Amino acid sequence: MGSVRTTAFTATLLAAALSTALPAAAPYARADGAGTSARPGSAVRTVTQRVGHPAIMYPNRLYTVAAYCPQGTRPTGGGATVEQDPQSAVFIKDSYPDPADNGWVVRAFNASREVQTLHPLVVCSTDPSISYETGPDKPLQPGEPNNPSDASCGSGRTRFVVGGGIQAGDNTFASETSIGNGVWTARAKYMNFDPDAPLSFVRATAVCSTTESGYRASRTVKLPVGEVATVHVECPAGQVPIGGGGDGSPDVLLNSSAPTPTGWTVRATNKGFSNDDGLFAMVVCTAS
Repeated sequence: MGSVRTTAFTATLLAAALSTALPAAAPYARADGAGTSARPGSAVRTVTQRVGHPAIMYPNRLYTVAAYCPQGTRPTGGGATVEQDPQSAVFIKDSYPDPADNGWVVRAFNASREVQTLHPLVVCSTDPSISYETGPDKPLQPGEPNNPSDASCGSGRTRFVVGGGIQAGDNTFASETSIGNGVWTARAKYMNFDPDAPLSFVRATAVCSTTESGYRASRTVKLPVGEVATVHVECPAGQVPIGGGGDGSPDVLLNSSAPTPTGWTVRATNKGFSNDDGLFAMVVCTAS
């Protein structure tokens, strides 16, 4: 399993994300990321990471940021980090690929009393088979934390999930955006508790490829009520992230989720009532 750390994001993490082109041969791997080997007939591809323009987030406002892939590549993963306060109450609403603009979009709400800075990142691949599939909109009642949406790349072993994202309605924030059992799952909590409020929703998007990649998950870290934790998972040696995300208990809301040059890091806050709630990070990896 990957390593775990419970430290805040720092400016060095953002600088490390400004990676150069990483040549990658597409792997065939077990689900635990072990025993990877080249898949017969797979083509050499290049994976890069790009940083978008940051947003200065004033309190109690929703902000949208995006990072874009260069021509000849397509987005496979992405997210955003928060620069300043490791305890900041910034919550992710959307984090998803935007094929029309060839980038990755993140929307987040600053629920803190301080000004924060949101930095978007995107993972880009030259894999020409990259495509996208959207899961169903799953309705959420006021206060509901757990009606996830799943997106798959179809039946059979011809297209594989290598990344994915989440979109949610107003006042609805991500608690999971991750891979498992051949699907990308998105889960969110609707934070409007008015019983007369309109329904909200959560929607998953899967990033698909004709080449399978292995994935890894960190161990689960428990979060006491009201506490914040940062969790990291590394790709195997010689591999780089192509997608990734995090999975918390239904009441554990994601503050940030983003790639590093060799793995994936997520931070989340326990907004529930149980000290047994937990969080883990996951990453989809490809050989370099």
